[in-house]
Amino acid sequence: MDIFFQHDLEKLKVDVLTIFHHAQNAVQRSRGALLERNEVLAREVIDGDEDIDHLECAIDAEILRLLALKQPVARDLRFIVGCMRMVVGIERIGDEASGIAARGLGMLDRPPLPRSLALEELFGFCRECLQKTAKAFADLDAELARELCVDSEDALELNIKVFKEMTQYMIDESRTVERAVQMCFVAHSLKRVCDQCSNIAESVIFIKEGACNRHRCD
Repeated sequence: MDIFFQHDLEKLKVDVLTIFHHAQNAVQRSRGALLERNEVLAREVIDGDEDIDHLECAIDAEILRLLALKQPVARDLRFIVGCMRMVVGIERIGDEASGIAARGLGMLDRPPLPRSLALEELFGFCRECLQKTAKAFADLDAELARELCVDSEDALELNIKVFKEMTQYMIDESRTVERAVQMCFVAHSLKRVCDQCSNIAESVIFIKEGACNRHRCD
């Protein structure tokens, strides 16, 4: 029975990494949808969010089955509970990506704003956070998870930088107000993606060390 249970845990890990890959890919595609004004990518991200939702439901059902039938204890229990927490954050990352794509779609009939280096930097930073989050979970690396908690603060600074840049656009040219506001929301969505990476990192620390780091990550 132990061998079968360990197989179930490995499958759960693969499933969590799979849904995370879908969310990670959605965020990357949302960048192209917005900055490259790519309608095809935008619709792919929006449509793909339903797949992420279905994966979340399937993983939830599997977790409930493991808890009910296997009655895990100690580290195995922490792993299952940690995965349950992570999947919630991963699904929200998918939602943020879908929201960014939808905003890009809504601005296709308007002239593009000037290139925002701050927003491009935030997209890049967000991509790095997602990559580190996947590695932290795959390796159950608590130290890398702690780094992600610090990264979340850097994401906030970049978010504020984008807001300031867009505010200046609005001051300089009133006709850009609507599009600049949309970009501010995009920046906030990217910041929220990094927040979810930090939340997932807290679950990695919980699995690895058995300590509750929610809202602290220290």
